[in-house]
Amino acid sequence: MQKQYSITQHSYGKSQVRLTKVTRHNDQHSLIELTADVELEGGFESAYMDGDNRLIVPTDTMKNTLYVLAQKNGVPNLESFGCTVVNHFLDCYQHVTHVTVRLWEHLWERILVGGKSHPHAFCASGGECFTSVVSSDRTKLRITSGIDGLAVLKTSGSGFQNFLKDQYTTLEETEDRILATTITANWDYRDADSNWSACRRRIRETLLEVFAIHQSRSVQHTLYAMASAALDVCDGLQSITLRMPNQHRILVDLEPFGLVNSGELFVPTAAPQGMIQATVNRDKVS
Repeated sequence: MQKQYSITQHSYGKSQVRLTKVTRHNDQHSLIELTADVELEGGFESAYMDGDNRLIVPTDTMKNTLYVLAQKNGVPNLESFGCTVVNHFLDCYQHVTHVTVRLWEHLWERILVGGKSHPHAFCASGGECFTSVVSSDRTKLRITSGIDGLAVLKTSGSGFQNFLKDQYTTLEETEDRILATTITANWDYRDADSNWSACRRRIRETLLEVFAIHQSRSVQHTLYAMASAALDVCDGLQSITLRMPNQHRILVDLEPFGLVNSGELFVPTAAPQGMIQATVNRDKVS
């Protein structure tokens, strides 16, 4: 007797679709460059179990669809474009039950020439990127926005004391240390009508400001202060998740060379890192 098995979950899509959209105004050009993943769920079991491809939307078609939608509708921001893509696949294919679009915006800044922004010349803005995940199951649209790769460091205003110690503890307490991290932030909205671009700008500015001025007792302490401030400045947020690895700077021992290192020379280490993350949710008021 032939054994029968069931598929409990399946999805497929196109990943790493790159596009650059230039909008040519009379006086200057605007630029947005992004990477997109598209993932479909729905009635595709027969393709897996029977080799029946009649309901399969080719992933090459998904790629072309992104190009066409970007040309027809523009890319005002990640969230708007993600909604356009999600609605397209749900409207066109009734057997598709869930669509997820993941987006990364690779940031470019205008080059300054003579102290003024050049109208059509840009330089890459480091490793930071904006992110968004837009998904829908035909009943509810969910939008998550974020920032990835936001590298920050301060040379004072951070300590680490009074932590638990046992027989394996070698770390010494410190009142003042370098605090360095690369922030990954993701936030969920209360509804799908928020001003996404303005909200992201305010959140980014707030995260940087609080990181700079907060008197930190630990990375955890500063993370909560940053997340709480982000919820304060954007009423449309329901929750925010911050991931902040503690990227250590180790004091260089210069005594063998007859030199004193009074907190001036350090070695940045790539690994291991402390990994700190938390989700801070807006309390519901009855």
